[in-house]
Amino acid sequence: MDSVHSGITYDDSRIRKFEEEKRGILIDEQSIELQKLNWFAMEKRIMGLVEKLNLSNILSVAKEISKEDLIAGRGLFCQAVMKSQLKYPESSNIYAALVAVINSEFPDCGLLLVKRVVLRFKSAHDSGDKKLIEASLKFVAHLVNQRIVYELLACDVLLLLLGNPNSDNVELAVGFCTQCGLLLQNFAPLKLRQIFGEFLHVLRKGEVGKRVQVMILKLFSVKKSRFRNYQCVVDELDDIVEVDEQVTHDVSLLMHEIYPENSVDEFNPNLEFDYGHEIRSDRTVRIWCEDVEDGDEVSSDDVAKFEDKIG
Repeated sequence: MDSVHSGITYDDSRIRKFEEEKRGILIDEQSIELQKLNWFAMEKRIMGLVEKLNLSNILSVAKEISKEDLIAGRGLFCQAVMKSQLKYPESSNIYAALVAVINSEFPDCGLLLVKRVVLRFKSAHDSGDKKLIEASLKFVAHLVNQRIVYELLACDVLLLLLGNPNSDNVELAVGFCTQCGLLLQNFAPLKLRQIFGEFLHVLRKGEVGKRVQVMILKLFSVKKSRFRNYQCVVDELDDIVEVDEQVTHDVSLLMHEIYPENSVDEFNPNLEFDYGHEIRSDRTVRIWCEDVEDGDEVSSDDVAKFEDKIG
C-alpha cells in the first residue's frame, strides 16, 4: 500500500527493495572482508608449515597443507616453497619431496611450481645471476628426480648450458648432471649420450680452464661407474609417493610461452560462493576419515568433534 504524506506518494515495495539491496551490499562487503582475512590467514599457515619442513616431517606437513584451499591458494603454496628453497638450496631435495606429495593430490600446484622454477632459471640465466642459477638448477634436478616433471627438462637445461660453453656454464652443467645423471641414465640414455658428447666436445676444444676440464673428466668417471655414489633420491625420500600416484608434467625450456599465473598470488573475492570453505570441508572429511581405521566404532562424540572441525 502506498503511503501519503504532504501530498507525496511513497511506494513501500520500492523502499523495501532498496533496504534489502543495502543489506545485501553490507553482507557482500562483510563476506569480502572475511574472505580476505581467511586468505591472509591461509598464507601465514602455509608459510609457517613450509618453514618448519625437514627430512622427518614431510608427510605430516604435507597433510596439514592439504587441508588448505590449494585450488585457490596454489600461488601461495608456490611462493612459500620457492622462497624457502632459495633460502636453503641445500635442502632442495626435501622441498621437492613435499611438492611431490602435494602434486599427487593437487597437480595444478605442482605444474605451476615447475613453471615458475623454470622461469626463474631462465631469468637468472639471462641476467647471469650465478647464485640464483645454482639454486634454481638444484631445484630442477630434484623436481626431475621426484618425477614431478619429465626428464626432458633436465636435458634441455644441460644442452642450453653446454651450448655456450664458458667455464661458469660448464661447471654448472657438471654439477647439475651429477645430481640427476642417474635418472637420465635410466629414463633417457640416448639423450645422456648426446650430452656427454657435448662435454667431450668442450674438452677437445679446450675453451675452459684446467679446473673445469678436470671436473669434466671426473664426471666421465662418475658416468662410467653408472653414478653409483650419486643417488637420485636419498633412501628417506625414496617412494615418498607411490609410482601409480605420481603425476609428471611436461614442461620444456623450448615451450613458446610459460605462464606464471601471477594473478593467483593475490586475493580475489568470490561474492557468489565461499569456495574455499567448501574445499576445506571436503579435505577435512578425507583427512578425518583416513584417521579412522577399518572396524573402529564412531561415537556420537566423534561425530560432534568432526562437525566442529568443518563448521
